[in-house]
Amino acid sequence: MTAPLAGIRVLDLTRMFAGPCATEVLADLGADVVKVEEPRIGDPTRRNLPLWGGESAYFMSLNRGKRSIALDLKSEAGRDVLLGLVDRADVLVENFRPGVMDRLGLGHEALAQRRPGLVYCSLSGFGATGPLRDKISFDLVNQAMAGLIELTGDPDDRPVRIGVPIGDMAGGLHLCLAVLAGLHGRARTGHGCWADLALHDVLIGLLSDVAQRYLDGDEDTSRTGTRHRDLAPRGRYHARDGWLVLSAVRDEQWRALTGVLGIARDDRFTDAHRRKEHETALDALLGERLAGADVATWVRALTAAGVPAAPVHSLADALGSPLVRDRGLATDAVHPTVGPVRTLASPLLVDGVRAGTDGASPVLGADTDAVLGELGYDDADLDRLAEAGVIRRGGTDRWS
Repeated sequence: MTAPLAGIRVLDLTRMFAGPCATEVLADLGADVVKVEEPRIGDPTRRNLPLWGGESAYFMSLNRGKRSIALDLKSEAGRDVLLGLVDRADVLVENFRPGVMDRLGLGHEALAQRRPGLVYCSLSGFGATGPLRDKISFDLVNQAMAGLIELTGDPDDRPVRIGVPIGDMAGGLHLCLAVLAGLHGRARTGHGCWADLALHDVLIGLLSDVAQRYLDGDEDTSRTGTRHRDLAPRGRYHARDGWLVLSAVRDEQWRALTGVLGIARDDRFTDAHRRKEHETALDALLGERLAGADVATWVRALTAAGVPAAPVHSLADALGSPLVRDRGLATDAVHPTVGPVRTLASPLLVDGVRAGTDGASPVLGADTDAVLGELGYDDADLDRLAEAGVIRRGGTDRWS
């Protein structure tokens, strides 16, 4: 099967998390993603702990299926090489601070004149315009400023960060959407575009119905933990041997729940809104009943009765589950220096084929020779550029 993005060349000038997350998805879908890295250390996340055989687990999780070239964009010769790559590229993705690419002579306006069909995507913390365009951005900072941390956690406890870098992840996925939209538009018009994406904007967008309620005049933005803001019961409950979650906010689910747990009719709990009014008493009652058996027993019984319920898995439980195994969500790859590694696969299935299951992350500069060779550089040219410190060759130290 031909991958959906086969034949698309992406120049990936991103590092850290959000940008590489985006370009990894593009690589999973078949694009030829050329990751352009600084020659001495490459993407800074190559040094993030923990290390496996000298390679960062963090880096490996975000860069599968890409080709790496090590190129000094601060040098004139390095920029000349990049311009040659631009001439053959469909997409350029960068996540430098706003203004950096313009100062290098590689901004959108300059490259659009050279390559009118180029889809140029910029990703930053707070966007290319506005008062915070130069502010340093990290996922923690963006979660805090977008109100997500204040919304997350139990109401009687301190606010907490979401357990994964949701802003970077969502930013990366939105960046993919921008790339795909740009390619679709180019197919119609022949012209590329410039997408200016801010992680802060993405997280504000993720506020969704909570934001809509507030904008419509509802000032209740208190944390709800695992509870529903308006209805009950929904939440996390402790059984004999651990935690489970359940939701029985619809009347038919409530009736099924009372049947499984043997709860007698109570006027306080006749509908979801009244159950919400008496949620503390209701949760106490549910906790008492659920403590009488183990999680697996309750989940089986509740599921059979039509009540949404699930165990609260540890990370080990989740990754070791039959569902992950049977759906092929973890896969084996061979890294050129680490050797065999177990890694996550793409969640995308296209025509029954799991995307991104045959690629490992590249060693720094592993593909410099091959990619520049496609532009006509011979071995003597590459030696000269390596000696000048413009490139790093073949994942080795053949540079000055």
